[in-house]
Amino acid sequence: MILNLIYKRFFRYAVLAGLVFSIMFNPVGVNQPAYATQVVIVNVDKLNLRSGPDTNTAMMGQATKGTKLPVLAKNGDWYKVQIGGKTAWAAGWLVSVKDTPGKSAPAKAPEGTPAVNSGKVAVVKGDNLNIRSGPGTTYGIAGKVKKGDRLTVLTQKGDWIKVQGANVTGWVASWLVAVENKPTAPASVTSPTIAKPAPAGQVVVINSDNLNLRSGPGTSHSVAGQVSRGIRLPIISRSGQWLQVRQANGSTAWVAGWLVSVVDQPEPLEPQKPQQPSQPSQPSTEDNSWLPGLTPASSEQTGGSSDTEENKNVPKAKLVDIEVKEKEDHTYINIVSDKKINYNTFPLSSPSRYVVNLSDVYLDNTPETISANTELVGQIRTGYNQDPYYSRLVVDLKERARVKVSLSEDKKSLTLDISKISYSDGIKGKTVFLDAGHGGHDGGASGQNGLKEKDVNLDITLKVAELLRKQGANVFLSRSDDKFVDLYEITRLANEQSTDIFVSIHSNANLNRSIDGTSTYYYAPNNMPNLYEQKDDRYRLARNVQNELTAALGRRDIGVLQANFAVLRTSMMPSILIETAFISNSDEEALLSSEDFREKAAEAIVKGINAYFYGQ
Repeated sequence: MILNLIYKRFFRYAVLAGLVFSIMFNPVGVNQPAYATQVVIVNVDKLNLRSGPDTNTAMMGQATKGTKLPVLAKNGDWYKVQIGGKTAWAAGWLVSVKDTPGKSAPAKAPEGTPAVNSGKVAVVKGDNLNIRSGPGTTYGIAGKVKKGDRLTVLTQKGDWIKVQGANVTGWVASWLVAVENKPTAPASVTSPTIAKPAPAGQVVVINSDNLNLRSGPGTSHSVAGQVSRGIRLPIISRSGQWLQVRQANGSTAWVAGWLVSVVDQPEPLEPQKPQQPSQPSQPSTEDNSWLPGLTPASSEQTGGSSDTEENKNVPKAKLVDIEVKEKEDHTYINIVSDKKINYNTFPLSSPSRYVVNLSDVYLDNTPETISANTELVGQIRTGYNQDPYYSRLVVDLKERARVKVSLSEDKKSLTLDISKISYSDGIKGKTVFLDAGHGGHDGGASGQNGLKEKDVNLDITLKVAELLRKQGANVFLSRSDDKFVDLYEITRLANEQSTDIFVSIHSNANLNRSIDGTSTYYYAPNNMPNLYEQKDDRYRLARNVQNELTAALGRRDIGVLQANFAVLRTSMMPSILIETAFISNSDEEALLSSEDFREKAAEAIVKGINAYFYGQ
């Protein structure tokens, strides 16, 4: 894996399936021109279509998950769509928007040497070889194969080969397989997948955050849902390295075996009947969509059966009160639950908002809109997501403000202390999460003279942390010594701390040792609404840091770029990944070895962070 890391910078935009529930609530704007070449794709089981761009307008019908509807216009967070011979409005946080080519546009052929069913096979040379979703080590793992497995070669791109196996199609590094000309058609490739019953009493334990469940045993199947780390699901059957499981709502799905642990559980596999919450009644299976401020419909309203209703996820906690007070130029928002609160928060700009997510907390009778009308806060809006269940509070700020979050001793009361920003303060009081790339057994890239990326990254990161703390910032580190921390664990820690920004520090590398320069990455694709909502903030943070780095270091300005790095994709706050210089370039390796260069890099990063918080 370490050897492969030098490819990581030039194979971007990996497709890792999965949707994080949407960040919503932009103020409603005016109608924008029609989007003749765009469609929305429904992301929930049943989407309510309305007569106008607001949840208070009449419902005109519903669209099922996966339905594509042409976009006619946009109004704030809402899309005007065509369905049949009629038009209706769809909530933007419940759909994905995709550009569509013209009617006569031919399908674009994939890059690389066309070799579908080429008559060649790739024979695996190492144990547990990763199959990746794209041609590079930065792409997600789509599956694993064993030594000696024979895979049909489909195409080749550079040093990567696209292959097809029994239950997976993806890319392998050419130096880890032997390609043979002899046509091979093993039965495992062409024969249908047969699911084998699993031993009774076994469950999977999810080992990663936001793990995709699939409709079939392979990454080529559609996403059937997501589950969080630690969730246990009963196993029904197996197919190769994939496990069929039963979800809490009774439906079945498939999960990759290498991303879970299998344990024995003697308890009955039937899900326990949840307690019915107090009024209003729990969500109905007739409408799995969620809209801001709407409480879930009861079975009486939708006609759903009580047996089905009991299988729906019911939150464990209930929101008791949201209290707003103003005192001495501070606005205090106190959020009270009847059980311990598990939460995360993050700010948004353009317009200024502050988002609070409450995991597994039921809104109960909380109004859709709570008027605050203080000097700093206009209103608070509420919404929820059904599966997994989250309640969301969005605080509409009248101007950019400082927000300090505290949890009571019994963890049942969450308080937001909102005050004016003093622009002379800079980063004072802000919370910053710093990630020193790689570490432990993962050394990252190495220079020609043996300099290890993990050591450079850590040294610069510790220097940045020291400077930030001297300026009054609260700093959290993914590591403070030479140890390995999983990428998803890194962002889980950052998200738990509800940090204001996330900064990952790396050194670049390339097979072409003449390449040099400095670059900064962010990620905010329009098909991931929770990240796209932060696009301006993420770009501004990246741009400020890149400007300071290139001015201080004097290296080639590669620019601010988007890349689908795991830490950028899974961090919930504005985040960037910095590539200070190329460790593979002899000149820049020498610079990265220099104490003076590292200090300049650290000082520049801190200046860029300051510029971001100053709003420059």
